[in-house]
Amino acid sequence: MRQARVVSLLTLVAAVAAGCAAPRATERSSTGEALSAAPNRPLVVITHVEPVSLAIRGFAPAGGASYPHLILNATFDDIDESGTVYPVLAEALPQLGTDTWRVSPDGSMETIHHIRAGAVWHDGTPLQASDFVFSWQVYANPASGSATTTPLGQMREVVAPDPRTVMIRWKVPYPDAGALFSRTQSGFGALPRHLLEEAYAQGNYDSFANHPFWTTGYVGLGPYRLEHWEPGVEIDGVAFDQFVLGRPKIDRIRILHMTDSAAALATLLSGDAHIALDYMLQYPDGAVLKDQWAANKGGTVLFSPVLYWCAVFQFREDQISPPAVRDVRFRRALVYGMDKQGLNDALFGGTAAVTYGQLSPRAPYYASIEPSITKYVFDPRKAQQLIEEVGLQKGADGFYVGPDRQPVSLEVIGRQNPTWESENAIVVEGYRRIGLNAEGRILAATLANQGETRATFKALQLTGSSGFERGMGRMASSAISRPETRWQGSNYGGWSNSEYDRLWDLYNATLDASAGIKLLADMEKLQSEEVPQIPMYYQPIVTPFVTGLVGPKLRDAGGADTLTRIWEWHWAS
Repeated sequence: MRQARVVSLLTLVAAVAAGCAAPRATERSSTGEALSAAPNRPLVVITHVEPVSLAIRGFAPAGGASYPHLILNATFDDIDESGTVYPVLAEALPQLGTDTWRVSPDGSMETIHHIRAGAVWHDGTPLQASDFVFSWQVYANPASGSATTTPLGQMREVVAPDPRTVMIRWKVPYPDAGALFSRTQSGFGALPRHLLEEAYAQGNYDSFANHPFWTTGYVGLGPYRLEHWEPGVEIDGVAFDQFVLGRPKIDRIRILHMTDSAAALATLLSGDAHIALDYMLQYPDGAVLKDQWAANKGGTVLFSPVLYWCAVFQFREDQISPPAVRDVRFRRALVYGMDKQGLNDALFGGTAAVTYGQLSPRAPYYASIEPSITKYVFDPRKAQQLIEEVGLQKGADGFYVGPDRQPVSLEVIGRQNPTWESENAIVVEGYRRIGLNAEGRILAATLANQGETRATFKALQLTGSSGFERGMGRMASSAISRPETRWQGSNYGGWSNSEYDRLWDLYNATLDASAGIKLLADMEKLQSEEVPQIPMYYQPIVTPFVTGLVGPKLRDAGGADTLTRIWEWHWAS
């Protein structure tokens, strides 16, 4: 299947190769704009999924944002490709044991961030500490769906002692209090009180969620400000002269939305785009592009194994089918029945990092975690043995039937794009070989950000999510995607375990690093015993960019993003 995909891509490459040399000074984009090598050349970016909101945290029914929000926004801190946290809007990061990070005997804390001088919103309004206070009021409101999520659920209140000082009072010890955005993905950022306070005060949260600010009227703090958003087509940004860390070196940025990886590949090869962000291209695309660009020095392809990928089980009683999914022996059987290394070789050329737990085997502390993990190494016979222990037997057609002699079907949900669709087909075929009547179903890319859709499945869903340490919270009960949270949350299957919740809460309240690692090991042990998901691998994120663009780097840490320090990116002279 991978071979057929590569042949198809090679055919595409051959069709466009003659016109796909590295962009020349006379080349033009599809819109007619010159793509010269001059420093003021616009940067054209391809993304896979259009954001629902441009805010760091959306306040809309579908919730969430995508990569454009990292271009348009800034908050206290960010993380680079190696995992190093650095201050952005803050003058410095809070330091434990100093006046900027104090812990009380009862476990409560106070952290202080001082806003950099000169920080302003894209409309020129000075950033105030009261903007962070207002943001906390909005997101701590249960109507936002974010009130119990990390780190908001750990906060008691946010106050502004003066216009440039933000004090956060914490209910409990929280080890990532000094790295609010970089360690918690969506984290905690400011909202422009001068634009939203009046609308919020009206108390109509549905109306507030549909305020133009969240989308086409967005005003942020990042290196680029929104110039135009044509839904379904592109987002255009211009360099923000007053960005707190300096004006971006590239004047303009255009973000194109594409769902077809073949079209994205052709657009990169033609020179009409310069970089494709996470999830747009998969390994076969990247391998073909790497070979083509190696021949004409057209660009570079980075493969960063940082996307945690797993198969999540359904635990909602009104949706589970077949009933055997409730039995841990059946779930373990499905782990034994999945050939992870075979999938890695077929889909990623062996570049993914196969994992038996949720944490990355590339983590520096992994040797301390690994002994706690129960490893279910690919073993079809063991899988069949466990299936039969549950009470299923093979029928005349070779597929298992239940105690009532009725056929047992197993639905496997996959995501739309060629690699993930191939993955779904391979997993389904593997289960059919051990006697399970598995059937694949593909979730369209347009539904990828719809929480309710993601939470609606019968048995097993192949999906990606945040990994590394903070990703352990995706299986906590507080992360269950449900109507009360406006379908936000990464716990799509609804698994709930009080002991796991206790360990996760304790981890979030543990400031000592070694004690935190022990808690991570305990969480991995519990998950590997109860099997709420099948950890598969850390997929390689494929980041291709054209020759002449200086800035993108290989990622090797959780939380790091391709767009880190984008204001420093530039065109080589």
